[in-house]
Amino acid sequence: MTEETARQAVRAVFGDAVTVDVTTLAGGRMSLTVRGHRHTASLDGAEGSVWGWTVDPGEDEGVTGHTNTAESLDEALRGVRDAIGGAA
Repeated sequence: MTEETARQAVRAVFGDAVTVDVTTLAGGRMSLTVRGHRHTASLDGAEGSVWGWTVDPGEDEGVTGHTNTAESLDEALRGVRDAIGGAA
């Protein structure tokens, strides 16, 4: 997965209602921050592995893990959308 394909996955779920920052980490892992008008989501994972995600993470939650997991980036993004009721 490239940073551009990650951005496309975010657009497919949220359209232009959000902005996304994508950082590629060692070993191909990615960290995404998706920001809407009312919510922010943090997602971490890699293609072919589990993705962790949290909506509106606290400042002290940066490296402590995620409250939710998904089998793919697409599933994680849908989980974020469902958690915020579609209103980013």
